[in-house]
Amino acid sequence: MKAAVFYKPGDLRVENVPMPSFGEDDILLKVGACAICGTDMRIFKYGHKHLTKPVITGHEISGTIADRGKKVRDYEIGEKVAVDPIVSCGTCHYCKKGLTNLCLTFKQTTEAFGYFYPGGFAEYMAVPAKAIQRGNLIKVPGSLGLEEAAIAEPMACALNGLMMSKVGIGDHVLVVGAGPIGCMHVSLAKTLGATKVMISEFQDTRLDMARQFKADRYINPQKEDLKAAVMEETGGIGPTVIMIAAPAKKAQEDALELAASHAHINFFGGLPKDDSIARIDSNLVHYKELYIHGTSGTTAAHIGICIELMAGGRVEGKRFISKAVSLEELPSMMLEAQEGKYLKIVVKP
Repeated sequence: MKAAVFYKPGDLRVENVPMPSFGEDDILLKVGACAICGTDMRIFKYGHKHLTKPVITGHEISGTIADRGKKVRDYEIGEKVAVDPIVSCGTCHYCKKGLTNLCLTFKQTTEAFGYFYPGGFAEYMAVPAKAIQRGNLIKVPGSLGLEEAAIAEPMACALNGLMMSKVGIGDHVLVVGAGPIGCMHVSLAKTLGATKVMISEFQDTRLDMARQFKADRYINPQKEDLKAAVMEETGGIGPTVIMIAAPAKKAQEDALELAASHAHINFFGGLPKDDSIARIDSNLVHYKELYIHGTSGTTAAHIGICIELMAGGRVEGKRFISKAVSLEELPSMMLEAQEGKYLKIVVKP
């Protein structure tokens, strides 16, 4: 079979590799689509300390069950599934609470598809019994295409953040960053009932791409005053929820000044590890009674919800997909994608 094999930063080769072997408790998945994540681009550019090279990367995966071990009972050949990439231990403190994205074992081993296990930039991949038992395969209804199913995982990360931030009817939401995740925040916030959604982005190209999601206000903070714009939209109160979907320290610091009292501020986008200390005015936290928190990844439950939202037409998944490419096009697309002119790019092996 063909696969894109990562050897070292900048060295991603499309090669013929052996078909994955699978046991009597495992599943062989024919990959239908695997979306490119920002993490994939960082791995391509810088590598990753937990990768044992060479490795097949790609973790935003959907596919069709091509074969199954004789002991597998809950899945049928031909069924469509999406993949939760994190294979949690199932026994630690957080797994027992359903917070599989915070699994303590995962934090140590990065046991996930595209890292610990071969990922989705390949024609086929094996799904081990442990992942099947943990619920990592989420069934996809026939009405939903595999391209949309592949983006259910990143969409679920956004949903996790919005649910943690308790977005609902009556909220005024400011999204900082108009990349694919920022656009997902806009669409999902509206679906959850936010009565006003604003988005801030300094790249006009990204801001223009985001207009199809019909936010109430589009703001380029390099061309207009962000605080004045959000105060105008919120009657001088400020956003009740701020989702910072960009690795921007200044946006994190400024959010406290922008936020309404009792607002939720979500540091959704992580900062570079060598520059991760933000200066927070604790008096603003104190006197405005602010909730500041982060979001890291998602769970199979969130992925399932996003699949239902897309299948039911409540979120139009196709809008987030700018381009579909072949495996052979993937190495050059890793470079092109960094220019920021696309939302999600889906690889179809």
